[in-house]
Amino acid sequence: MYSLEIEKSRFYRVKRGQSARDIENVLGIPVPCEVFEGMIIKVPQTDFIIYKAEAGDTYRKVAEKFCVEEDELKKINGDKPVYPTCRMFIPR
Repeated sequence: MYSLEIEKSRFYRVKRGQSARDIENVLGIPVPCEVFEGMIIKVPQTDFIIYKAEAGDTYRKVAEKFCVEEDELKKINGDKPVYPTCRMFIPR
């Protein structure tokens, strides 16, 4: 007989009253979509750096600065607009 084992730490269930920003602050992972109570989010196994964008930053400039692919950066951050003081997740 086979059994499926899932690591609990790889998934997170959204609690009542939590927003995507709350989860980002607690777990330090990007949450590119709106969340609702009971939703299960897959926690990526990659470590992230939280970067505060500066004036003039774009996905391309930030990607070059941290040596990552621009498309990957957009995907991780949900293709949200980049503006000064916005927080971006950068994979290590």
